[in-house]
Amino acid sequence: MPYRFKTDEPIERGFRRIAREQLDAALEELAAPEVQPKGVHECRKALKRLRALVRLVAPAFGKDKARRRIKALGEIARLLSGRRDQSVMMETAAKLASEAAPDGALTLEPLKVHFAKVLGNSPPVLDPECASQVRLLLLREVEKFSRASIKKRGFSALVDGLEKSYRHARKALKIAYGEPSDETFHTLRKSVQWHWRQMSLLGRAWPDEFAVRVAAARELSQILGDDHDLAMLIKAAAEADDISYEDKEAIISICLRKQQTLRAAAEHRAARLFAETPKAFTNRLAVYWKFSRIIPMSEVAQLSPQGEIKGAASAGGDGAHIREAQSPSIKPRLAAKTATATPSQQRA
Repeated sequence: MPYRFKTDEPIERGFRRIAREQLDAALEELAAPEVQPKGVHECRKALKRLRALVRLVAPAFGKDKARRRIKALGEIARLLSGRRDQSVMMETAAKLASEAAPDGALTLEPLKVHFAKVLGNSPPVLDPECASQVRLLLLREVEKFSRASIKKRGFSALVDGLEKSYRHARKALKIAYGEPSDETFHTLRKSVQWHWRQMSLLGRAWPDEFAVRVAAARELSQILGDDHDLAMLIKAAAEADDISYEDKEAIISICLRKQQTLRAAAEHRAARLFAETPKAFTNRLAVYWKFSRIIPMSEVAQLSPQGEIKGAASAGGDGAHIREAQSPSIKPRLAAKTATATPSQQRA
């Protein structure tokens, strides 16, 4: 079933249903005798969707219970992160080399040789013991989520969590461009991912309207994901014992230039996405939810299974469906300060 609440379904039932669907999806990815990097990636994506769901209902679910579930899911994801990070660094180095001028590709060659030595040329398969441990932990989460109870009904069960996540994103945006660092931009990236997935969860309230936000948030998440991938690449290059100091400096310089480009591209997209005040934003969505039952089912049918909306306008388009007034509290500044960047693979 789609990663979305149904507007005519009790929130508690929808929460349990969506949680079970994401846990089942994660378990399915780990069922193969040999779990390839793609399976690890898909499993981690399902866990991210589940954590975004918990954050959305956290106040109505119970803050302590939500915190425990988010922590447990994060620990499961970290068991898988090592293998995924290795694959991402190899992909990032290859992508950066393909985009660079011939002399840039030559500069990056020592890094590619380093990865070939350390990681090998074939993608790393997930250790069977790790896969078994993760499956066991996921089955425990299935049991815990099956007993979940939500204290409030309707949109009131979602509004506080939605406002908190949105407020967090606006704060992260302001800090990232005021105090640019790998850490502050990674925090912004996580906030954007929460927003993207929460907009997917609420998409039935007005499919056409949410289509633009989902597409815009997803594009922004990919840009910031590239930034994070490059940050990992810079760290790997700096710590490599078989790369000379001069080569390290040249490699890091290429990464930083790319990162500045990415951060400049992200800045105005993020400012537009989070232009409204939190209260104005949640009030607007509450109205959409209230009147959602009159939406024809033909519109709902445009939604695709994993939270993306068919025929959605490109996030780089004019955004005509996003009724946002530029907030004076978020004023873009050029991202020309220090950086640490990251190209990317597909995310979801």
